Amino acid sequence: MDATDPRMNLIACEIDRMHYENGQTGLQIAEQWIVSHINALLAVTEARAQDPRTYPGFGDGTTEETARRIVARLLDAGWRPPDTECLDVPAIPTADL
Repeated sequence: MDATDPRMNLIACEIDRMHYENGQTGLQIAEQWIVSHINALLAVTEARAQDPRTYPGFGDGTTEETARRIVARLLDAGWRPPDTECLDVPAIPTADL
């Protein structure tokens, strides 16, 4: 996706828009955000083991909270969950006999 792609209007995060405009793929952008969030969680968890008052604004620092942050970032980057019709399609097509 590049700056002229009409789907760029769906991208809420300016950082993500910049990455797309610089030629990165959605998968590359997603990997970067996921790695960043996991690294932050690990750093906060390690620091709080020494002093529980560390990073008071980070939140609970749970895996569930981190998963929600990652999903929010992916949505901001333009990712969308599959539509419901897609979810109902069988994994292996059945053959008409």
